[in-house]
Amino acid sequence: MIAFLSPSRCEPETTTSPLRRALEGVDPAQVRDLSLEGVVEVRGDLDSVLPGDGEELVRLSPRRGFLFTGGDPADAAERIREQGVLAYDATGALAGMAIADTRVLARLTDLDLAQVPTAGPFAGVWALFRRGEGGEHLVFVQQELGHYAAEAVVDALAGLEGRA
Repeated sequence: MIAFLSPSRCEPETTTSPLRRALEGVDPAQVRDLSLEGVVEVRGDLDSVLPGDGEELVRLSPRRGFLFTGGDPADAAERIREQGVLAYDATGALAGMAIADTRVLARLTDLDLAQVPTAGPFAGVWALFRRGEGGEHLVFVQQELGHYAAEAVVDALAGLEGRA
């Protein structure tokens, strides 16, 4: 594995979130940046994948999913590969947000949020949805679309607060 592809293996001063500017000044109780938290893309027989403590495997199909980890995603990818499936640190490929207000999601997706984890449209782009431990909605998009998606969330929040 090429170490620079894993944000966890980079010098701390060299990494930044793609959402940093879009979420500047936003109350983190409303929207929190998750972009540098560990994500591993997994491909192969997902039934053979054993998530570790504090990890969640989200299945998109029987042979493709994402493992969310609070630990080092590069280590998790290596461990998963030892279980006989392909695994890649996808932390740098996705931008993530924890969104507290369900009304924001209702403005940006038509998915049934009772069916999470799931994947589908969000602000006009593909997104992966999970539920956070505190009940917030966790939304992950391609990192190159992250700034746009975060701006859509901020605009929806402003509309709900009557500032639009």
